[in-house]
Amino acid sequence: MSIRQKIGEALLWMGLLFIGTIIGAEVYQRISLIPEWGGALPDSVITYFRGTHAAASIGRFWLSVLPATALVVVAATAFNWPERARRRWLGVGALLFVAMLVWTEVYFVPKGVIPLMAHAGEGLSSDEITRLAKSWIFWDWFRMAGTVGAYLAWLRVLTIRPSLRALEHAKMAA
Repeated sequence: MSIRQKIGEALLWMGLLFIGTIIGAEVYQRISLIPEWGGALPDSVITYFRGTHAAASIGRFWLSVLPATALVVVAATAFNWPERARRRWLGVGALLFVAMLVWTEVYFVPKGVIPLMAHAGEGLSSDEITRLAKSWIFWDWFRMAGTVGAYLAWLRVLTIRPSLRALEHAKMAA
């Protein structure tokens, strides 16, 4: 294996570790947090988030994990892209991860995190809180599925061994 291939392989494993951490956090959120703040709408949103640091704590986790994961995904994709046999699954995994990240920024943050969590529903009617929360909870299942899809695609990438041709070309060039 060439140095690029070794780095690419290590970055794939790191990407899987980070994406796996995100999946674990999503499962925790589903089991522990969402039933608390979404269990008796609209009052549960107000009770869970108003006057607490819950939104800040949740945000601190995601703001520390997501940028690092995105960086590793980009680096792993770049280092592994020359491996033609890996491109399809590598691209599927990277595309799914990036799509879920973009979806988070354009939908989940402005439609859920900010009005429901950061502002605890302040300024919204009971019906608006309920509608936003139910929508956020419903669509979050699909975001989680996309993240799992990215993880599974990258597991598939690791079953495809890097080409020895790249190593042969490197030796011939030296």
